[in-house]
Amino acid sequence: MTWKPIYDSEQLSLIVDDVKQVAMLEVNSGGYVPHYITFHWNEQELAEIIQALQNAQQELKGNHA
Repeated sequence: MTWKPIYDSEQLSLIVDDVKQVAMLEVNSGGYVPHYITFHWNEQELAEIIQALQNAQQELKGNHA
């Protein structure tokens, strides 16, 4: 398994798994005893999430595309 870190912050980690061909987004709740959720997305699912995030960004900017 080859994991390539793409993004890391206090509560988010984005990693690509070259063997399974998935992107993994790990979210933790923070705090003294954090709880974790990991999303596994294949290439198509990742493209859909990216599009949805871009749509949300446009909504926040007030540019309804």
